Amino acid sequence: MSEFEKVRPFLASAAQLCYARLSRLEEGSGHGQRIVDVNNGSGLAFTVTPDRGMNIVECSFKGVPVAYRAPAGHRGITGNWLKDWSAGLLTTCGLRNIGSPSGTQSLHGEIAAESAEYVGCNCCNGEIEVSGTLTEGAMFNANLTQRRVIRTAYGSNRIEICDTVTNNGEFPEFTEILFHFNLGYPLVSPDLEFDVPEHKVDPRDDAAAAAVAEWNKYPAPLENFHEYCYRHTLPADKDGWAMMRIKNRTAGVALNIHYHTSTLPLIVQWKKPSKNAYVLGLEPTNGSLNGCEFDKENGYGKVLAPGESISYRVIVEFEEC
Repeated sequence: MSEFEKVRPFLASAAQLCYARLSRLEEGSGHGQRIVDVNNGSGLAFTVTPDRGMNIVECSFKGVPVAYRAPAGHRGITGNWLKDWSAGLLTTCGLRNIGSPSGTQSLHGEIAAESAEYVGCNCCNGEIEVSGTLTEGAMFNANLTQRRVIRTAYGSNRIEICDTVTNNGEFPEFTEILFHFNLGYPLVSPDLEFDVPEHKVDPRDDAAAAAVAEWNKYPAPLENFHEYCYRHTLPADKDGWAMMRIKNRTAGVALNIHYHTSTLPLIVQWKKPSKNAYVLGLEPTNGSLNGCEFDKENGYGKVLAPGESISYRVIVEFEEC
């Protein structure tokens, strides 16, 4: 018997405990955008944005906010990635570039600016699912779709994300992806601990390399701090899953990011303990952050044949600690 079945006799409506509610924003430059507010009735609540790449913005666990929020809020699209970036728990980067601008592709690609079609929002017997399909491309150019399914449930402390990217075009297409999870205060603070096994840590540049011994330390907010990025290659279990774990005993929350290494071999750490912009990025990926031209030449990403698909699986798991 599921956790929900045990409590169902006490309820006239399942919405008393858990729901997924589609609505629209009324204020700010994001006026009219669709959002889906999810509450699984077990201390996990988050907001999905179908008109901003099916990303996840607000998120809390047991009443503790865990996601970093950027100044933009739920802003409408201007075409400037950093200006438009709302941050939140998850921003998807890709599908033809991640990291630095490269070739004809801008910073972190285009998919986060797309609006979803075939949006589904369902809560049945305590099982919650939000889904939608995004399209990236143009005439005489790429034709990629990304089908995203987000799941949680009553009694669960997990958000499960499954993305399927398909090349619907005539020619082979290079594609790559980065799941840009953005964690903030009070989860991220000087009390933050990384709980991971020994593994390879690869600094992105010379500045990060000079501070690699402190990759797992988060100081109090610093002035004039830019950013450090590290690529982590974590060991996978027998089923192919790797995990990055962080915890903050003071905040009482631990977070595990599980990712399937068959298609997401790396996790990038973005370290930015800046004053008034205090954020930790943990980002499963199949790219390098050096841009698509570099990645094409150095074995990152994936070339999809016409009609071919690739699936990515990520699980965000919360715990009290």
